[in-house]
Order: sequence, then C-alpha cells, then structure tokens
Amino acid sequence: MLLCTCPAVLPARCRPCAHTLPRLAASVLMVLAVVVSSYVGFAVHRAERAQALAERGHRHLVAGTALAASGPVFHEHGMRSLPPASAGWEYPRGRRHTGRVPVGRPVEAGDPIRIWVDDRGVPAPEPRSTAGARGAALVLGVTSFLLWSALAWGVHRAVAALALRGRLRSWEREWERVEPVWSGRAP
Repeated sequence: MLLCTCPAVLPARCRPCAHTLPRLAASVLMVLAVVVSSYVGFAVHRAERAQALAERGHRHLVAGTALAASGPVFHEHGMRSLPPASAGWEYPRGRRHTGRVPVGRPVEAGDPIRIWVDDRGVPAPEPRSTAGARGAALVLGVTSFLLWSALAWGVHRAVAALALRGRLRSWEREWERVEPVWSGRAP
C-alpha cells in the first residue's frame, strides 16, 4: 500500500487510503512513470549516440606543435585559467594550419599537443562520447521518473483528501439520520 496520508485517529478500515481509488490513481501514475521514464531514457540515448557517432565521423585527432609558450593566467581572487595556445598542425595531409587552440596544460614552444579538427582542418571541440550519451540518458530518465513519482504522490494525496472529504460528509449525513434514534430523542 502507498503511504497513508490520513489522520491517525481514524481506524485503518475507515481510512480512504485503504480504499481503491487513491491507490489505483497512484498505481497507474507509477506505471506510467516507469514507462515514460524508460522511453525518455532510451530516446535520449538513441539521439545522443547518433550525434556522437556523427561527430566522430567528421572530427579528427591530429598531432600539433605548440608555436609559443602558454601558461596559466592568474586572475583576481586566486582564480586561474589556461588561455588557448598558438599551434601548428597539418590536416588534411600536406595542408598546414596555424591558430590558437585550447590546451589542458601549460606548454612550451615545440611541445607536442593533440588537436581535434573538422574535415576542413579547422579546430573543433572534441566529439561527444557514447559514454556521455549513456550518462545523459540516465540523468534524464531518472529525472523523468522522479517528476512522475512526485506527480503520482501529489495525485494520491489529492484523491485521498477528496475521498476523505466525501466520506466525512457521507458519515455526517448518516449520523444526522441515526443520532436522534441512537440518543433516544426520536419519537
């Protein structure tokens, strides 16, 4: 049974959570949560993986050479960054290029560096990995599941509250009819 949100003063058999409607509504939403979250995860994985494979087909890792030294730049408050380094590389074969490329470490002139380029030899970001596609799918699938679970919890609470309100009204009407007989005030 889902978490009961009813007042503890009511006997268990009288609690609306023990009745079918709130449980059914929440159960349907939880099944939908699993189905929709799985679909979202698989769809994101498929799209991200296709994008990663497409990028891999048009990005190439080439060996380049640092043309000048490049070190960290220290900013106010102790922050540090690595500016792009001047580098030279060859891609496609026989076609020399120079430019500024990001490096992940300080370099000296003449140091070998790795550079990702597109089909024209222009520096490009590193292509996405299929592991990144799995990670994105997992994050979005779990997020979707959590959102659907929160929706199921909210619907369960709302339906249980409405059922309790209706049941209390029904009990009140029944008590108005029975109380005079029970107390002996009825003729």
